[in-house]
Amino acid sequence: MASDFIEELGGSATVAEHLGLEVNVVSNWKKRGIAWPWRPAVAELAKKAKVQLPKGFLIPANGSAA
Repeated sequence: MASDFIEELGGSATVAEHLGLEVNVVSNWKKRGIAWPWRPAVAELAKKAKVQLPKGFLIPANGSAA
């Protein structure tokens, strides 16, 4: 899921550049999932790129909106 989504956003290098992160951080998200603290920023990037968010992207795994 995260890997395909990151590719839709332009790939690891593009996402890293937009967020001010190292490419290896975003590459790790492809395997482990996008880190929760970064999801709002990634959602904003997706909005600007007109890329649909994956279902439940901004909802924590436990279902609470923390």
